[in-house]
Amino acid sequence: MISLTAASASPLPVWRTPLPGKSRPAAEASPGFGLPSLSDLRDAQKSMRKEMAAKKVQAVRERRDALMLLVKIDPKAALKMTAALAKELKSAVADYVDAGGRNVTDGEMAMMRRDAMDAREAADMALNGLPAEPKESGTEAGEAPAGPSPAIVDAEMKRAQAAYAAAFSVADARDERADRAEAVLGTAMADQGFFQQVKQALAELKEAREKIKADWAHPRAAGRDDWKDADAEMAGLEKAIDMAPTGAPELASTGASVQA
Repeated sequence: MISLTAASASPLPVWRTPLPGKSRPAAEASPGFGLPSLSDLRDAQKSMRKEMAAKKVQAVRERRDALMLLVKIDPKAALKMTAALAKELKSAVADYVDAGGRNVTDGEMAMMRRDAMDAREAADMALNGLPAEPKESGTEAGEAPAGPSPAIVDAEMKRAQAAYAAAFSVADARDERADRAEAVLGTAMADQGFFQQVKQALAELKEAREKIKADWAHPRAAGRDDWKDADAEMAGLEKAIDMAPTGAPELASTGASVQA
């Protein structure tokens, strides 16, 4: 049985590791003695709800063999089972979407992957282009300074420090943008994995239904009312998949949007 590893994998972290020389802003720190912030708790709750929805889908897929066996023995009961499993999948999709999950398309995934790669490349270029941090060099006591006057040295030091601060600010902003783009990509990959598993489960239910339909002469063949109920549940599942939101996932912890 195929596992839901891709769907349940934890997305890349939203929080950042600041560049050397820059501490994490106080506004982003958790209050108290290492306690998680409210946004962290909300994200953890959403992640747990996504994980539970993924487990629902896996539980459905693990019943495929039992369903196929029942198709041969009791087609009518098997059809009712497909309806019940479709209902469970629809519930899992609703739970996943309610927790912020999105049915990311292949085109959207390609764009997010490209944006993450471009953002990281820009961040690396800015980081590699950082000049050495200027440091003041003092003179020993009683020793007269040689070379330019202290005023000139002080002015040059201030210019060097301002240039370094500007370059550092650019590098840090690009690093933050790259971290967020990678976090969005990681979440999108997990979301896409979930919906891929749902669609595979749906295909397995359709396979069982086709076998049931083909064996119309079976003594325990399903009746018209049985098909009506089962068709309604399948239609509901397909609608839940089709109506699921697409696009880039939203990351509640940071709030800023990813820009190219």
